[in-house]
Amino acid sequence: MPPSESAACADWNWRVPSDDYFRRAYERLPNGLQALIAHGVASGLILQLGRQFTLRSLAPKKGPYAWFSRHMEANGPNLNWEYFVQVAEFVRLSTLAARSNLIVTFEDQLMDLAVYDAERLLVCVEVKERTAQLQDLMKGLRTYQAAVNLSEADRGNDPLRKAKYLVRRKPMYFCGVAIGTRIEYSVLYPEGKAFELVRDVIPWV
Repeated sequence: MPPSESAACADWNWRVPSDDYFRRAYERLPNGLQALIAHGVASGLILQLGRQFTLRSLAPKKGPYAWFSRHMEANGPNLNWEYFVQVAEFVRLSTLAARSNLIVTFEDQLMDLAVYDAERLLVCVEVKERTAQLQDLMKGLRTYQAAVNLSEADRGNDPLRKAKYLVRRKPMYFCGVAIGTRIEYSVLYPEGKAFELVRDVIPWV
């Protein structure tokens, strides 16, 4: 894997992790995900900064982001697991979007990723590491289809944050991604409702 555990350990004066630490990490991050991240580094989409990374197309003043958190997990630095999935999906989408001259953004306001045709927002993407986490998000998000109070506090309320994004930004499609799971919806905005999610297939990516 391109991310450098040794760089994190050197920065924080920790011992290099044991082989068991690496085995556990690789088991949690499947081969296809690792291949996408490796491709992103090799192609220049991902720019390695030791224990951190940035992206070639990143907007000014965004990043860098950290592969690791500064606390120990199983005798080594704690991996920010969701970033690995998010970055892999960024690489996958960027590769596909380039064929249609579309643009992929990273950390698009309250969404993890988004796909644009020039200034037009086509798709927003939310990433979780595990399928159960994604299912919980979708269950919560659907409760806001009838109405969204844009002035309601959303700290710690991820479904409400995503609902606000849909209402304010009005993407055509919403995609939820976790390891082994992808769900795609068209987003409708019928009169009398905040939004409506309809299972669909996104045509561009």
